[in-house]
Amino acid sequence: MTDYYGLIGYPVEHSKSPVMQNQAFRLARIDANYQLFPIAPQNLATALPQLVAKGIKGLNVTMPFKQAVVPYMDELSDLSKRLGVVNTITISDGRLFGDTTDGQGFWTTIKQVPKQTIIIGTGGAAQAIIASAPKTTQVHVFNRMNEKFVAKADALAHFMQEPLHDLATITQYLPTADLIVNATSVGMNGEPSLLSPQQFSLTPRQAKVVDIIYKTDDTPFVAAAKQANRAATDGLAMLAGQGALSFAAWTGIFPDQQRMLAAISKERRN
Repeated sequence: MTDYYGLIGYPVEHSKSPVMQNQAFRLARIDANYQLFPIAPQNLATALPQLVAKGIKGLNVTMPFKQAVVPYMDELSDLSKRLGVVNTITISDGRLFGDTTDGQGFWTTIKQVPKQTIIIGTGGAAQAIIASAPKTTQVHVFNRMNEKFVAKADALAHFMQEPLHDLATITQYLPTADLIVNATSVGMNGEPSLLSPQQFSLTPRQAKVVDIIYKTDDTPFVAAAKQANRAATDGLAMLAGQGALSFAAWTGIFPDQQRMLAAISKERRN
């Protein structure tokens, strides 16, 4: 009997998750199918219980539902409680367990723990990355100064090592940064990179650059870093990392993360 899993969000048609999850099920010889479930925001309250009633075993959650699904959970992981977000739901006997694998999924892709990390952004993914950071890295978080800055700084204070920084002051932190992360959606719709090639050139030559979004071609952030001859990658590796952790939560089997990444990388090229 086939088990069913999937992704809820709106929109979800662009997602690469079915490619990597269905490959992982095949390799593990599990009779299961992973599907996309586009749910309009106003329909979440009826659509989620309907999926559970139909016997779905597990779900990934993407925008705009990572916070919205929390009240529907019967139990939450400690990290989801801290952050108030869920991106992975495991369903057993009709009970929903919510967890977030975004942060851990990101850090599984970083081979050498940096001493100094810069993270740009304060949204759900950024918070998960910050909260899951290795204890040995010093994390500096930046956000554009706007009317929400103080509220965001207060919301992040309980799991940050230092106060939130104004993005306008980032240049002074670049010369010692080992890892620079764009954890915003800036660049997804053609916006210019938050950092220029000139700014990236201020970083140490061995610095690594990651943009958590991904497109068919290099994102503006990745392109700017490469212009400065810095090693830069987009969000596909993080997608595979968090997806592997979700798969393990559902099945008890940790899949081959590199093969998951290869599958979605191939899909992007086609």
